[in-house]
Amino acid sequence: MLKFGQTQRLSQELRLQPQQILYYDLLQQPIFALQQRLRTELDENPVLELEETEELVEEPEMELKETEEKADDPIDEPEFSDVDLDEFRNDDTDIRLRKRSQDEDEFEFAPPALENMYDHLIQQLQLLDFNEKEKLLGEEIIGNIDDDGYLREDLVKIVEDANLSFQLEMTVEDAERVLAGIQTLDPLGVGARNLRECLLVQLKARTDIEPAERAIALRVIEEDFEDYSNHRYDQLEKKLNMTVEELKIADAVIKKLNPKPGEGFLLPLETTVVVPDFVVHENEQDELVITLNERDMPQVRISPRYLDMMKQARGHKTDAQTKDFLKRKLESAKWFVNALQQRRQTMTRVMQALIETQREFFTEGPDNIHPLIYRDIADRTGFDISTISRVVSAKYVQTDYGVFRLRDLFSEGLKTTDGEEVATREIKNKIKSMIEAEAKTTPLNDEKITELLNQHGYKVARRTVTKYREQLRIPPARMRREA
Repeated sequence: MLKFGQTQRLSQELRLQPQQILYYDLLQQPIFALQQRLRTELDENPVLELEETEELVEEPEMELKETEEKADDPIDEPEFSDVDLDEFRNDDTDIRLRKRSQDEDEFEFAPPALENMYDHLIQQLQLLDFNEKEKLLGEEIIGNIDDDGYLREDLVKIVEDANLSFQLEMTVEDAERVLAGIQTLDPLGVGARNLRECLLVQLKARTDIEPAERAIALRVIEEDFEDYSNHRYDQLEKKLNMTVEELKIADAVIKKLNPKPGEGFLLPLETTVVVPDFVVHENEQDELVITLNERDMPQVRISPRYLDMMKQARGHKTDAQTKDFLKRKLESAKWFVNALQQRRQTMTRVMQALIETQREFFTEGPDNIHPLIYRDIADRTGFDISTISRVVSAKYVQTDYGVFRLRDLFSEGLKTTDGEEVATREIKNKIKSMIEAEAKTTPLNDEKITELLNQHGYKVARRTVTKYREQLRIPPARMRREA
């Protein structure tokens, strides 16, 4: 027999406020995307307006303080009773302005990139048939796609970070479905976790390939991609029971596909014009100085005209729709200004921690990188790992040795024979240098590279060398040999 009754249960639940979601969104945006976002906000919210004095810029350390000053007039309208209008006036706000120094004018920032892959994918993501939680998870996935268009981060870890940041309660199965949708976006195959998956996604979606030819190529990739990628055609013929002509057809089809779908958007740094989010240089006192690049960032403020309109609405009869519109736009403007300020402070703290841990990288060059992971910076700054990931994502720093991605400052470590820990990036650079200097008629195999690294004091196993070589997209020795 069913029994009905009432029970009470006490539980704790953490949910992000809209202003926190806005902050996380702005934090992930690189400088040129943030400029576009700010201009969009100016167009959509009349309570925000541009500062008239272009010569003034905001200090990196800024903190909005609420004034305790209240209106003298009695508040007749309950809709505005919780809003202190004087708080938003620039005269009563602790925003310190200063003229640009001559030192700042010496920096020549690169002009904005026309488009980057992240923004290109985010725009398309909004068109997919996903709910809001799935779109948030999709943004997290897209933020982890590298310059070649591949998703190197473990999907389980991405789901954990997204659930922690946005309280989504999504599963890995949900992420697989969202990722499958992302892989169908332009460029086709983006977000694949390996070359095989990348080619399969493209091959299944291409409509310009004859069905019979597609079927042959699909068999090769699905059933024996390892032999194909290593040019073991004899074994392919036997395993798949194919003729030489069929293999040639499959090979021709596969070569039409793009193994690096992200290359068209983020080219190598030597040929790409990028906008650095930071400038770090060494002054005459051998101190590293951080400049947050906001040189071309429009400076915004709360419009005094709209503040006056709201103040007048207190003492006059104003229709509820107008009052509700003004209040919502004022709150939105306040959130946006605060989120910009919080972003600036977070970016600066993370960059300060990076130069403290990677000082030699900035003073002596990129070959002097130390092992560093996101957790190290999270522990140093007090932020969580997902915040560090957002700061680092798609951001660049201009140094005395060139422009680098912030992600380039992170690398896992290995120990040398002397017990010294070195970054894996250093090992990869050694491998790359050895292969570039090898005799093309007798290229170095992985065993020989391992032996040479050990002679130089690097304790590396052959399988590790193979893994690093593959990550560098360098083919094995037999495929590098030239007659």
